[in-house]
Amino acid sequence: MRYDTTLIRGDVGNPAIVFVHGLGMDKHIWDSPDESRILGGRFPVGLLVREEPKSEADVDEHSVTKRLSFGRHQKHLTTLFHDLKKQGFPLLAWSQQRPSAEIAIAVSELRDLLATHKDYCRQGIILVGHSRGGLVARKYVASGDERVRGLLTLATPHRGSRMAQWVGYLSPLASLLNPLLSETEKGTLLYTVKRIAEFLSSKAVKELLPDSLFFKSLEDGEVDGVYYCSVGGNDPTLFSLYMAVKGKVQNSSARRTVAKSKEIFSVPEVFEKLLPEKLFPEEMKKGRGDGLVSLESSMLPWAHQRHAFAVNHAEILFDEEVRARAKDFVNWIVRQ
Repeated sequence: MRYDTTLIRGDVGNPAIVFVHGLGMDKHIWDSPDESRILGGRFPVGLLVREEPKSEADVDEHSVTKRLSFGRHQKHLTTLFHDLKKQGFPLLAWSQQRPSAEIAIAVSELRDLLATHKDYCRQGIILVGHSRGGLVARKYVASGDERVRGLLTLATPHRGSRMAQWVGYLSPLASLLNPLLSETEKGTLLYTVKRIAEFLSSKAVKELLPDSLFFKSLEDGEVDGVYYCSVGGNDPTLFSLYMAVKGKVQNSSARRTVAKSKEIFSVPEVFEKLLPEKLFPEEMKKGRGDGLVSLESSMLPWAHQRHAFAVNHAEILFDEEVRARAKDFVNWIVRQ
């Protein structure tokens, strides 16, 4: 079977680094993040690593409307893939043919891929997985491939995630926004909410629930000769929605009108105001989750190294400190 892959030959004396993307994504999250999309293909991944807009120029084609913006889109995002490419490692990333299918399907694809590129992995394999991709890699390690030397998971829900429950929060959020919108804007919002709801209702998302059959039947453990590292985030803010407002600025010669922005709300913090405390999940609590995965769930119990950073579920891929720690782990394995 042919796969859409990115293959960097690198130094054949080093182990091959194999990157596994998360649910509903593709290989571009690793090799060219600006081209990768999230939430069922509706938004670029940069949505989750944005900053407050400073001018009208910051309202781009990915905004909800001309008045409503997710903020400034950070471009030229860099990941561990680029860092290890500079160090000369052989690299392999692929786009799962069925990125929203069950985990077992992705594990099967990974097995086929590594069988096809067996000559490329003569010095061993280090698997790197983001989000659900870490579970795919973890299941593959448990299959007993003796070439595997390490597993690095980033924001992976090792104990599950209640992300599927987000679909129940979308209607209250839409109701909160409706009074602020024109009729045309309401139509745009409705379409966006529908697309996200369809994604969150998929079988693959429900498979990530802590009480799913997948986790109930997961009986793996530490494999001799394999080094493990888990990295998680504890900043749950995924994105903020801003409204453009006009303001007056007085300079030395005259008053002029400029575009400003006002934050309407941040997600998931807004849900804390809408939900009873007992229903507000750990994934969304400040200091306890990255917005989609709780910090506790992101830590593999038998990991040799565990690290927490103040990043959300997407920022963990691009944060310089996270990448530096990940590089250290990879190089540590090579020295063993």
